Amino acid sequence: MPIKIFDLAKEIGKGPLDLVEELKSHGFAVRNHMSELSDEELAKFKELLSASKEATASKKTAKKKVTKKKATKKKVVKKAASGKTTADGDKPAAEEKKTVTRRKTVVRKKATKATEEVVEAAPVEAEVVTTKVETETVVEKAPVVEDKTEEVVAAPEKEAAPAKEVKEDANSGRSPEDILNTKQFGLRVVAAAPEKKVEPKKPAAAKSADSKEKGPHKFTPVYVPKKPEDAKAGASTTGTADSKKRMGGLASLVSTVKKNVNRSQVLTEQRATSELKSYASQSGTGRPIYTQVQRRRAYTGPSNRTEITEVKDSKRVVKLHEGALSEVLAKKLSVKLKDMIDKCLELNLLIKNGDYLGLNLCSEIAALYDYRVENSAFDEDKVIGKTELTEDEKSKLPLRNPIITIMGHVDHGKTTLLDHIRDEKVAAGEAGGITQHIGAYSVNVKDSKLTFLDTPGHAAFGAMRQRGADVTDIVVLIVAADDGVMPQTKESIKYIKKAGKPVIVAVNKMDKEGANPDRIKQELTEFEITPEEWGGDTQFCNISALKGDGVDALLESIALQAEVLELRAEDKTPAEGIVIESKIEQGRGPVATVLIQTGTLKKGDSIVVGETFGRARSLTDHTGTQLSTVGPSTPVQILGLADAPSPGDSLNIVKNEREAKKISENRKNERVKIETATVVKPKVSLEDFFATAADEDGKKKELNLIIRSDVQGSFEAIKTAVLSLSNSEVEVRVLAGGVGPISDSDVTLAESSNAFLIGFNMRPSTTARRLAEQKGIDVKTYQIIYELINEVTLAIEGLLDPEFIEEFIGRAEVRDTFSVPKVGLIAGSYVIDGAIEVGCNVRLLRDGKILFDGKMSSLKRFKDDVKKVNSGYECGVGLENYNNVKVGDLFEAYKMNEKKRTLEDVKTDDVTL
Repeated sequence: MPIKIFDLAKEIGKGPLDLVEELKSHGFAVRNHMSELSDEELAKFKELLSASKEATASKKTAKKKVTKKKATKKKVVKKAASGKTTADGDKPAAEEKKTVTRRKTVVRKKATKATEEVVEAAPVEAEVVTTKVETETVVEKAPVVEDKTEEVVAAPEKEAAPAKEVKEDANSGRSPEDILNTKQFGLRVVAAAPEKKVEPKKPAAAKSADSKEKGPHKFTPVYVPKKPEDAKAGASTTGTADSKKRMGGLASLVSTVKKNVNRSQVLTEQRATSELKSYASQSGTGRPIYTQVQRRRAYTGPSNRTEITEVKDSKRVVKLHEGALSEVLAKKLSVKLKDMIDKCLELNLLIKNGDYLGLNLCSEIAALYDYRVENSAFDEDKVIGKTELTEDEKSKLPLRNPIITIMGHVDHGKTTLLDHIRDEKVAAGEAGGITQHIGAYSVNVKDSKLTFLDTPGHAAFGAMRQRGADVTDIVVLIVAADDGVMPQTKESIKYIKKAGKPVIVAVNKMDKEGANPDRIKQELTEFEITPEEWGGDTQFCNISALKGDGVDALLESIALQAEVLELRAEDKTPAEGIVIESKIEQGRGPVATVLIQTGTLKKGDSIVVGETFGRARSLTDHTGTQLSTVGPSTPVQILGLADAPSPGDSLNIVKNEREAKKISENRKNERVKIETATVVKPKVSLEDFFATAADEDGKKKELNLIIRSDVQGSFEAIKTAVLSLSNSEVEVRVLAGGVGPISDSDVTLAESSNAFLIGFNMRPSTTARRLAEQKGIDVKTYQIIYELINEVTLAIEGLLDPEFIEEFIGRAEVRDTFSVPKVGLIAGSYVIDGAIEVGCNVRLLRDGKILFDGKMSSLKRFKDDVKKVNSGYECGVGLENYNNVKVGDLFEAYKMNEKKRTLEDVKTDDVTL
């Protein structure tokens, strides 16, 4: 049965750690005192233990025959370098050579010159062994074991047997504990020396007398039998004289006094060493565990006073991310907030704890402490590599083609004019005959190339018109001669003035009867647009876009204006542009129409557009022709973006898509930060509070919409238009939408949120249409924007609470009252005005005060039920659940007519309130 080592140690009366070392020396694979021994290992160890006991018994018998030397003298006999031992025994049986294996121990010690002495052993069992050995007399302070190796020594034939016998005699009769103690306390080691003389080894370097011992000896001590008295006298005299002669001046250092050693301390140190070795065998590296000694710091006297140091100018920098709170800034400046608040009074600035300070304000405050502020926010310009050119550099840039935007009211002939210039028929194919998308076209006119932007004229596309005015160089304002200045014409003039662009007025439809261009000029003078012939600086051209009259003169005016402007742009730098329109095409993905303003865009460039990014995988013009490079003032359609960008987003070229992704994510984070920024709510008065509570009780109605459009610009225009229809009673919400066809997810969302699906120039997919039919979701599709807006307006008006109007019918006077069983009180009345009809509401008036307002239960004339009693006739009137009627009371008959309200009525009511 397996047994643990510490249990076995208790049985045999040994220490667990000593037993572990003994087992390891015998080759047992044990780690510590908790290891287990199998039955086979236990049996093997018991055999070794019994053999050891027999050897111990034989040693005890031999020990009695050994004569010890005097205890005052210690001599260590060192074996010669050749490792051969000679004995003068006369045994014939020892002629055969034997190989003896023993451990070789190298011991550092103070030594004098080696002296030889002859040690004679006492007769053992009637046989005397005389051995000549070479010894060294030493004074040992702390012998240190450096190395242990096994050495194979070839003993001579004649001395093999005596040497063995001497070893047995030396250890016989001694217990293992005595042998262990002998090892620990460094007793003498005597070994047989060879017969021939060999030069001894050089002694180790002498150590100081007070050096501490580093560890116990690990060699096996051998006792030498005591010499006879006669041999002892001669040998001692000769040996002592020779040794003193050889030691010379070092003889004075030799001390024969035995050093007192604390045995318990030595045992404790040995046990600690054994434990450390045992733990080290368990570690992963197998190295002994070492803990550095912690030394106590020496006292060097009182310290010097702390010197005041100043921060270097290079380190007087505060890094902020678009600003910081006041306490954060004070901490970065290493000052107290109270001190900084007092310091800010020098700037006539009052701040307090928790105030948010912008970057400029932080810079001014940091300057008071000789610090400078750096913005650690993400710098897009640095990543993109934007550089500002001076005026001299801009004047040296090459000329570029002009960008012309055509603006005006709806159905004034903008697209027709552009069709005549391009020699195409775009207007004929547009739904409803109106433009609903912004278009960008490049047209070769004579020796130059012009870029035209065609903007829609409907009121809902105001953002497109404004975008066109911002990116253009010259604006051509189209005004119909028969209509004059219209609302969208005025709106276009406002956008032109805001952008500060030059304008050329084209008076269209001059071929119609009643065309009066002078009236147009007169109306435009109200907006500070004065023709050149009237002393102004605006060119006017009378044209007919349908017939082409005056178009060449208009083109010449455009060329003249472009020559005056001297338009220039760099064409060798990375491109920069702006998104005119974007959409999602089936099979192609997101497509963005971009107007390049400066630089050159190449196919394959990594680009970032607004909050999306990608690679320009395809470049095409408005006709579908593939392009490899695109220069300034050129519109181009780009494929390869991750999403459809919003119109008005800027396009930039970056080194790789990784940089583009960083810029895109930064723009998204900035947008979210702005959207989630806390808005300071205005103070609410008591009246406002009650008004808000009344609105909450009324539960404002909602109209939920999901809108899908063909292009991003149209989606934004429709979204803006329908959201503007919200009023105090009905709120319009666009839950989802964008560019692309109506999908299954849109139908599912419409079902869960009770929303309406609207498609503008887009149809639902096959699966979406089937799903909508199954769930009963109505899907509306439109091709003309004003039809869509009208439908949404009708839906909003349908959600409005109707208005009830009171209609007067007649009045009757009570002449008498009758009580009828099972019926109640009947008032005999006379109709004095109008008529009394069945089903109308009746008020009971007494001295002008309303006593009852409700329904009539019956209307009779001479016991007959009638539907109507006209003026001048008598009748009987009964009231529902009311009998307090007296003679002289008046009945007033009326009806409540329901009237449907419109958005105009709601606006009027809101203004009245």
